[in-house]
Amino acid sequence: MNPLFSIWTQPSTTIRYIVDHKSMMYPFMLISISALINSIMEFADLGLFNGLSLFTTLVVVLFSSLLSGLAGWGVVIVAYTWIGKLLGGTGTMRKMGLATGASAIPMIWTAPIGVIAISLYGQQLFATPTGPLGTNMSVGFFFFQTWIMLAISIFGLVVESKAIGIVHNFSAWRGFGTMMLFMCFIVVISIIILGSIFSILLAM
Repeated sequence: MNPLFSIWTQPSTTIRYIVDHKSMMYPFMLISISALINSIMEFADLGLFNGLSLFTTLVVVLFSSLLSGLAGWGVVIVAYTWIGKLLGGTGTMRKMGLATGASAIPMIWTAPIGVIAISLYGQQLFATPTGPLGTNMSVGFFFFQTWIMLAISIFGLVVESKAIGIVHNFSAWRGFGTMMLFMCFIVVISIIILGSIFSILLAM
């Protein structure tokens, strides 16, 4: 079985195959590749690299995305394992690490979008937006990549829900609930941090 292809038609079988037959190096590679591929479109139109060369921009973008992607993977492994156990799951962190790597596979297939964007727009892709839609991309390409990325992201969430469910021996819906609880936790923590910063600024 080749997970890069079977994930589209047999997601559950593919996840079980990865958990049963792969080492932790496999999801590590998947997460790393996915992070590098996603980095181009994630940093597009942010205007953070004005004045830098394309080469320097790409080095910074790729390096920062790789670090954040791997760090995020580590966080979700711990969070999904603990939250899942609170919901009656029986999974381990090792199995969660293997299974969640599968959710990165669909995003790997978006690599051509980033390559095409770099070829068309170069350094302008990362500059401060000047277009009417808040982007330096053409309207056609912007909507094309947006819908493609959205569709694949949704499928990735389905795969991740199944992965959590398989590891914890419960349903994909409970796996989805595990993700939602984690997201709610992140939102609450973010609000608390921002509120604290705002209060400090008002007190100065």
